[in-house]
Amino acid sequence: MQFRILGPLEVMSGDRALSLGGFKQRAVLGLLLLRPNQVVATSELLGALWPDESRPMTARKIVQNAVSGLRTTLSVHHTRDEPQGAGAPELITRAPGYVLRVDPARLDMTRFDDKATAGRAKLAAGEPAAAAELLREALAEWRGPALSDLMEQGLDWPEVAGLRQLRLDAMEYRFEAELACGRHHTVLGELNSLAEAEPLRERLSGQLMLALYRCGRQAEALDVFSRVRRALVEEHGLEPSRDLQALQRRILHHDQELTSPVEEVPASVRLLHGTSATGTSSAARPAVAAPPAPPLLTVAGQRPERAAAGAPGVARTPHPTPAQTRGGPVLGRRRDVCVLLVRVRARTGGGAAVPEQLDVPLNEAAASLAEIVEAHEGTIVGSLGYLTAALFGLRDDWAAAPLEAVRAAFALRDAVGGLPGLGIEAVVTMGRALVREDSAGVVSVVGTLLDTAQHLLSDVPPGKVHVGPEVAACTEGWVRYRKVARGPDAAAKVREACALHPREVPVRGGEAHAREHELAIVSSHLDHSRHHHAPYLVTVLGDQDQSRSRFLTEFQHRVGRLQDEARVLRPAAPEQGGYGLLGLTDALLDAWAASSGARRDAPVDELLTELVRGAAGTGPTGDRLLRSLLVSAPPFHAARPRAVMDVWKELLVLCARQLPLVLCLDGLHLADEAVLDWVEELVATVEDAPLLVVAGARPQLLGRRPLWGVGGGRTSMLSLAPLPEAPAAPLRVAAAGHRRSAVHQRVAEVPRQTRGQGWGAGPGDEPHVERRIAR
Repeated sequence: MQFRILGPLEVMSGDRALSLGGFKQRAVLGLLLLRPNQVVATSELLGALWPDESRPMTARKIVQNAVSGLRTTLSVHHTRDEPQGAGAPELITRAPGYVLRVDPARLDMTRFDDKATAGRAKLAAGEPAAAAELLREALAEWRGPALSDLMEQGLDWPEVAGLRQLRLDAMEYRFEAELACGRHHTVLGELNSLAEAEPLRERLSGQLMLALYRCGRQAEALDVFSRVRRALVEEHGLEPSRDLQALQRRILHHDQELTSPVEEVPASVRLLHGTSATGTSSAARPAVAAPPAPPLLTVAGQRPERAAAGAPGVARTPHPTPAQTRGGPVLGRRRDVCVLLVRVRARTGGGAAVPEQLDVPLNEAAASLAEIVEAHEGTIVGSLGYLTAALFGLRDDWAAAPLEAVRAAFALRDAVGGLPGLGIEAVVTMGRALVREDSAGVVSVVGTLLDTAQHLLSDVPPGKVHVGPEVAACTEGWVRYRKVARGPDAAAKVREACALHPREVPVRGGEAHAREHELAIVSSHLDHSRHHHAPYLVTVLGDQDQSRSRFLTEFQHRVGRLQDEARVLRPAAPEQGGYGLLGLTDALLDAWAASSGARRDAPVDELLTELVRGAAGTGPTGDRLLRSLLVSAPPFHAARPRAVMDVWKELLVLCARQLPLVLCLDGLHLADEAVLDWVEELVATVEDAPLLVVAGARPQLLGRRPLWGVGGGRTSMLSLAPLPEAPAAPLRVAAAGHRRSAVHQRVAEVPRQTRGQGWGAGPGDEPHVERRIAR
């Protein structure tokens, strides 16, 4: 006699299903089979069959009658249908209820559990083929949802929900085994259907992503991640697990380890390779993975090591050619870069030229673009019409990339702006983007960073250079900026780059190298905070504001290279004076928007909602924090600034518990006393959060606060000694072998003693000389 509960309830005697009586009698049998060979209390049977408020007075008698009927049915059919000596099922009374004694091998639930356990053991032992076979046999015991005929009548038992979870677990283990055998085509359909039905099972979604990726459908694989993340954030306020995020990054980077260990060839391909319809093959041939489809939003160009000699830089193809990608997959990783987007255009108005007159100037502009970008360690990654995009920071010295991009923009403005009939606008932004390089060395960049640059470029007046707020913060020590009125985009804090400060252009890489010891000390404190899951305060003292700012910038970029292992918030220091509580709240929100990729022009309440829901979720804590911030949002936050900062402290802690957080605050020697109190309390009162606070200040801070950071045990102080002055770096011109433009040639012919006249004699003034000569 066989008992089946993995589907509609059935008892089979031979090849015949027994009649089990009415609903209550079947329900009693179902619950007893869920706990075979165990005592089930009568009170549990009563609670499983009726809610307390609707239980009839005769409920106990109904259960007794059901048990009696089951005993008769099982006894009669066993005696009549089963061979002598076969173990008979027994339904006996055992205080405080009943127990159904049944051979475990005759119950489908037990057989499923045994085979699934054996399959998991084989998988753990590195035998995926045997594991897949056992797990397929285990899942074959299922004929539908467990006790589906009873559940349809309105019953809802936790044991049935547990069986459903065990079935899903077994399916996931089976998919893992099949994928390890290279059978991604075989399981893709099942994975797709099941992942749609179970959108919150991250392991299942990860298996679907891997199967899609191995089938050459990487865009769909990334869509699965986006769908899972959206469901988790909207329903629970949670981010996907680290494992799923790591898989997404590996897909973006085309990690070779994701390739199937034994590439399965679909049936249609096997037939083309000489496989017969019966499955035999005269020669086994490995499947050849199709080259990945080119990204939809990308520009691509030269190799990062060096531009080709004489390359004009304006005739790049937007994607790698098939010949370039055929040699191997496109490799990529998400990293910090600076983007310089330049638009060369024909002048309008009185200075306009006819198209035929622009051929020579356009050729000169193309040559200048290639030469100047290369001279500043940049890489041209694409050109279309009058637009050219270049990346900075692909080579060794990332800390110098923002300044080099701005210097390149100045040089291009002056070189191209001096050509007859042409004008130029440029914008410099920075952020994280997916940078890819194929086997032929062609670089492409994918992401919203290019869209942001193009949006900013649309508002740049002729002959001007605009930069994003992050670039301005990194280069304000060397570049003179002024504010730009941008109407609804005023929150973006875009700046117009006016000129380089005379004698302030650093030698590339020199200061970062000289501060290596200090940078290592601060990095060790970050490691300590992450390891011990505790806050820590590092105060960086230095008399030179620009040097201290550059030190913090270099540390920020080093943390950014940790591949999503830590996050940096660096609120912009006030342009005049120091932080007040109100100003710090606004700066924190701007810094969070910059680090998370949120829209800068979004309303404040929308930004606050996104911040709180991402950190605290949609539960009572998130509701409380959001309510406090929205009530205290501008213009009403002036009445209770300390309360707002307490909410921010709680948010920072929640963010740090999700991902280690570095908070960089510079210029604290000018900050209000309330801000200094808040910073000290942030480190002294927070527990169980990897939060590193890096406070930059002049030594005057210790005059105001002699006991700053003393006594907490979680603080240290670092002094930046003045560095010896290094010789200024002149503007680099084209490397040997590159054709120099006519403008550069004329600059070279100008006597050195006249080059600085009218613009200062400091390094970086050559672009202005070029403009004066060209005009």
